[in-house]
Amino acid sequence: MTSSHPLVHGIHSRVIGHVSLDEPRLAADIETLLRFPFNRGYSDYARGNPGWQNCVLMNHSGDPSHIEFGGYDGEAQPTPFLAELPYLAELLASTWKTEHLLWARIFMCEDGMLIPHRDYLDLPEDEFTRVHIPLQLGPASMHSEEGSVFRMRKGEVWFIDGTVNHAAYSYDGQPRIYLTADLRPGVAFEDLFVDPATAAHDVRPDFVELPPLPENFDTTLAGMSTVLGADTMDEIVGVLSKVHFNHRAQCGEIYEWLIDVAQRSGDAAMVEAAKDKRAFFLGV
Repeated sequence: MTSSHPLVHGIHSRVIGHVSLDEPRLAADIETLLRFPFNRGYSDYARGNPGWQNCVLMNHSGDPSHIEFGGYDGEAQPTPFLAELPYLAELLASTWKTEHLLWARIFMCEDGMLIPHRDYLDLPEDEFTRVHIPLQLGPASMHSEEGSVFRMRKGEVWFIDGTVNHAAYSYDGQPRIYLTADLRPGVAFEDLFVDPATAAHDVRPDFVELPPLPENFDTTLAGMSTVLGADTMDEIVGVLSKVHFNHRAQCGEIYEWLIDVAQRSGDAAMVEAAKDKRAFFLGV
């Protein structure tokens, strides 16, 4: 799959706006939010403890148990959770034009990650435009796209291009909390905002400079082959997924490493399982 979005500062994702956050009101809503029951939908992509979770604030039905996104006609309905979050409800209403808003969720990751993957492998890309507003994050809250790793900044409005390999990482002891909106497709980014002044252009992301892979990395892969099995493959995927957040490497390269580890193990079933992982997460 080829991205339909041109590169900006070397990546297809981009900052499309900025909102000013009322920190005391935001803190009060986050305190309430952390008491909510979060769901673990799409957990195949998540690693960690407690890892990645989400909470539905608006969807097609107003029922927070409807957690799998799909496009629809009509206006988004608030779930009961949103009524307990007055500041976030106000932020949604003041940021996005109502007629374009389809879903709103809180994505939270604590001591966990989303492993490298592509979106839209089971859902048409043109059903929605997904954007994120970071509300709480620490220095080890990072995102990747292909060979770039970057930190989002609080209040930035990010469009993440899910058609390319990407991942998310947060291991700094505090929940990484994003307000995420799924908006009607085919609308220019600047036309999604209630206030045109919210839109931003040509903002350089906070890229993370990383060292090259260790010289003994090949030896590390060889060692992993001795412990690879059906009961350890997911753990090895998790370890390999962290590598590109700490050393220069392509995001999707972890599945080539996994296949290499499987081939070194001499187990044909593990080789096929590793290739299945690459097909499931990257579609290739």
